[in-house]
Amino acid sequence: MPGWHGKPIVVKGQDSMSKEILIISSKFRESSDTYRELLQREGCTLAEKLIEYPITEDHLCELVRDVDGLITGLEKVTARVLENANRLKVISAGGVGYDHIDLDAASRKGIVVCNCAGCNNRSVAELAFGMMLSLSRQIYRSDRAMRNGVWDRFTGPELWGKTIGIVGLGRVGKSVSQLAKGFGMRILANDVAWDITYADEHGISYVPLDRLLRESDYVTLHTPLTPWTYDLIDERSIELMKPTAYLINTARGPVVKEEALCNALRQGRIAGAGLDVFTTEPTYDCAFREFDNVIITPHIGGASNEAYERALQLALLNVTSVLNGRPPHCQVNDLPEMTTVAPGNLG
Repeated sequence: MPGWHGKPIVVKGQDSMSKEILIISSKFRESSDTYRELLQREGCTLAEKLIEYPITEDHLCELVRDVDGLITGLEKVTARVLENANRLKVISAGGVGYDHIDLDAASRKGIVVCNCAGCNNRSVAELAFGMMLSLSRQIYRSDRAMRNGVWDRFTGPELWGKTIGIVGLGRVGKSVSQLAKGFGMRILANDVAWDITYADEHGISYVPLDRLLRESDYVTLHTPLTPWTYDLIDERSIELMKPTAYLINTARGPVVKEEALCNALRQGRIAGAGLDVFTTEPTYDCAFREFDNVIITPHIGGASNEAYERALQLALLNVTSVLNGRPPHCQVNDLPEMTTVAPGNLG
């Protein structure tokens, strides 16, 4: 169980009163009524609060003031927000990424932070692969042309037999590899941790990042945002890529240095890009709108019906488990020893 060290969590100040859970994500809030019975069984209720979108830091400070659990969208849960959370015991991100939550500040306050690992990997993988198909066969350009009354037949390469480079062979990367295998693609991978068994079973070759960039026809990014992956794809990285290669980013915006990619596209250094994530989100003046060979989407990788349902269920399970003294399924931060007790003391 990722992030769980075998110690049950003690919720300070826990009593028989109903515990309030605030759901920030507007999409999750639309479906929350389905789970009211579950929450009631767990001694929890949904916090009934008026939320104004987009949510500012000041507004979030007010929203979290008297809630016990929080399920986020992609709003920044800063140290200041956490300082205003008088009763908060647990936060669950609504997806896999949790870089929008200040883990250090949460840990200092004894707040458990979880994510929804495994809920949307196939959805993100399908979007990444869909972008590859659309870019290669120029589906998006053909659609635009016909809508404008133009009959023009655009051509592009097949995916069959090409080389795909997967940067980050975790859950999403592995889902992409399964799709790529169905297209007869040669699969290269780069990651800080190697799953040799999986790679051997699926014909995947782990290679250094430079080699992956040089040899791949499609480079698709599936890494978390860390100090090591920030600006991972910069001027030097793009210079290594083939001029006929496509870059796909459905991970996190800052993994790609946007200025470097814009310059490369203007100079024709790569064939195109598919971008679902950006350095600033939401973004209303996207610099990539000028390019005909770029597909841009508003962070919809995990926005399938099935992924939303799975994520909401797991987020609620994470939060209600912690509030009732049980371990969450997907804890991502380490807490001081003082926040845990031996199993026999839970009662």
